[in-house]
Amino acid sequence: MTSTLQVLPPELLGADKIETKEPQPYFKPSSLKDGESEEFRLLGCYETGHAIVGWQYASEIVDPKTGDLRFNGFVVCRTYPDNPTDISRETDWSKPDRPKIDGSFCKPRRFLAWVATSAARGRLEVLFIEQKSLREMLTEILQETEDYTWTDEGLANFSIKITRKGQGLETSYSILPKVRAVPEKIKKEWATQKETIWLPNFFEGKDPFDGKKVAEKGLPAGGVDKRGSTVLPSKAKPKKDETNEEF
Repeated sequence: MTSTLQVLPPELLGADKIETKEPQPYFKPSSLKDGESEEFRLLGCYETGHAIVGWQYASEIVDPKTGDLRFNGFVVCRTYPDNPTDISRETDWSKPDRPKIDGSFCKPRRFLAWVATSAARGRLEVLFIEQKSLREMLTEILQETEDYTWTDEGLANFSIKITRKGQGLETSYSILPKVRAVPEKIKKEWATQKETIWLPNFFEGKDPFDGKKVAEKGLPAGGVDKRGSTVLPSKAKPKKDETNEEF
């Protein structure tokens, strides 16, 4: 049986930038150290409001006391921000005091945010992926619909292991998928928790962990991006995996 669930978010169109704070708990692959790995199971998808794509940049504001520019959090946008006036200057990392470089600015970064459960912490988190290589690898994995399937509830019948190798400019990341049937424990937990998180809240300046607050998602449905990131997953019976039955 083939599902009609739209799993990966397509290009997001026609939205204004809104300042927001990152929710807790969340996980960024960049927090891994050289040689470290983390394993996750994806929960929900784009159509259920549990996966989004957007742009993020660091902003600056004039300190009313000193008159100097200071960091003012991140701005999240649905589309690429053209010439924002509040974008932060780049940092000169070659100097001990890490001064800002006037006339140069940090580039906005695209991100993929997805609700997931952590194998290490056993909790629901937002997996916040800023690395283009990881997004492309995950897209390719999700297109293998015969091997990596989803339950009727929209839970991945597989886990993804994210690994970091190297430091600085030599850093690289990889994703290793593994078929894992969803334990009943996670199905029950998801049934009670899925309404408590709504990732489109990012674009409304609200905490995603406050749940859905509007009648509509506010996100365009349908279409594919240039990477073919709209995926229609199969719900074929997953291969049985006897290890780590709690995850």
